[in-house]
Amino acid sequence: MAALATPAQRFSSPERRATHAPPASSTYAASSHDALFRRALDPVTRQRVINAFLTNPSLLHWSAGAAATLVDAGYEKTWLQGELVVPYQADCKEILIVLAGALEASWVSASGARVIGEYIQPDSVINIIPALDRKGSLCDLYARGTVRLYHIPREAMLDLFEQQPALMRGFFELICSRNRELNKRFRFSRLADFSARVAERLLSLAERYGNAVDSGVQIGLKLSQDDLAALLGVSRQSINKELRAFAERGWIEIRYGQITIVDGAALLTVREACE
Repeated sequence: MAALATPAQRFSSPERRATHAPPASSTYAASSHDALFRRALDPVTRQRVINAFLTNPSLLHWSAGAAATLVDAGYEKTWLQGELVVPYQADCKEILIVLAGALEASWVSASGARVIGEYIQPDSVINIIPALDRKGSLCDLYARGTVRLYHIPREAMLDLFEQQPALMRGFFELICSRNRELNKRFRFSRLADFSARVAERLLSLAERYGNAVDSGVQIGLKLSQDDLAALLGVSRQSINKELRAFAERGWIEIRYGQITIVDGAALLTVREACE
């Protein structure tokens, strides 16, 4: 599997957090970055962001007008591979909608060890809790590949809730549903064996980022074994051994850093044996 940069290279601070910063001698300031990567909202993108609210199961009672109020207060911005979008514990002044690409939610320990909580998929509405409670980001959020985000100011959300308090119900339901999903994943991680945990992660990634190919479903994210190890909280050697075993059984293929699910039914059987 083709290797990406090591965790120490990609996630150490401050170097990791300055991946795309200009040289000290450059006149390319942060405001220039905003001018280049922040863009006006076109009608198609505007409707897509509105739909990200209206199609969320917890927000189905929202009106298009309410969603449009938030969308019209925000802006679109492109983030490059490795850029730190929101640091852990930083004040979150915006809620975010992922338009394209993936966000990596992760943490780095004092020793430099990296743990990935999740890759956040397009059309997700995120940063709600830290924007509401003002107690800081729950994790580091890094751009995985080129990522397009829609940023909505916290104050616009609070103003809307003040004008239409009933809309808060949807956000409460959204927070509750995510809490239940996190509890479900935590339970599975504690009760399932390692093979089931690997199978579950591969199936989850394929469901969200899968592309149909001749041999099966290829995971659209290019993941190194270090990435998968950080995602599962294990050593690189452990994940390498398990992936080789899956490949030998004909369940997956690994080529140039891309994983293809060849026999999803077999992986599903492994996962369900521990549910």
